[in-house]
Amino acid sequence: MHRFLSPKNIIFPFYHTISDENCPHIKNLYPLKTISQFEKELDYFQKNYQSISLEEIKIHIESGTQADKPSFFLSFDDGLAGCYSIIAPILKKRNISAAFFINTGFIDNQDLFYRYKVSLIIEKTAMSKGDLLNLTIHDLPKIDEIAKEANLDFNQFLQQEKPYMNWDEVKDLSAQGFYIGGHSVNHPYYNQISFDEQLFQTRSSIDTIISKLSLDYKIFSFPFTDLGVKKEFFETVYREEIADLTFGTAGIKTDEFQRNLQRIPMDNCFGSPQRFIRKNLIQYHLKKLMNKDKVIHPL
Repeated sequence: MHRFLSPKNIIFPFYHTISDENCPHIKNLYPLKTISQFEKELDYFQKNYQSISLEEIKIHIESGTQADKPSFFLSFDDGLAGCYSIIAPILKKRNISAAFFINTGFIDNQDLFYRYKVSLIIEKTAMSKGDLLNLTIHDLPKIDEIAKEANLDFNQFLQQEKPYMNWDEVKDLSAQGFYIGGHSVNHPYYNQISFDEQLFQTRSSIDTIISKLSLDYKIFSFPFTDLGVKKEFFETVYREEIADLTFGTAGIKTDEFQRNLQRIPMDNCFGSPQRFIRKNLIQYHLKKLMNKDKVIHPL
């Protein structure tokens, strides 16, 4: 079943972080997986798929071929501290290939993602969770003002809790053989910012990583989603060699741009990974029968 239903025979599960501890900056946004849950999901992937490298993925894309065996490529977004302290050692022990996509404006705990700020405000105040979660990156001044009124110090949180990796840790991940990619500077919804800002966020995050790590590849994952991002963006990014590959979050789907790879959000897997992946594969197959399996980007 896996062989015939998955596009190019490769799936792309992705996560943010895992922890057995309470993480107030995350808990009001999405369920946080425990280490045990994560290990069980890795057991499933390794039993049914083989880990594949970025180089092999590029070869299959360029040649239009499928992997010889059902394969998987893991990735992790946002550059959170648990990627280095918890996730990487587990992956290394299991010999699993993976990419870590980072927001360059947050590494070294320089600043905090606006949604993490919102989660902390929800923890601290009695304000409406729904109203707060509807705030966007354009509402940052309002978010910071609410925090100030609630005596919530984000800088103190950053320095005490250190939710993000630092550059030394990112460099060590690269030295260990993991792939490092851009995830924008400060994590905006791309369909809520201008075309020029989209290019800036993408180019700046990748260029910063290349200059810090001297990498010979350029990869990028969209913050939130690539939904609503226009064709012109992809054409420009590939033509100007801003990125070799880009990664979305639409699940198991093909994309009109072969170099834009859609990933499976494993934060949405609440039970058996086998049932979750099987459901995604069946949905892909049904959509393919109706010619709705491909992501088409707007003009």
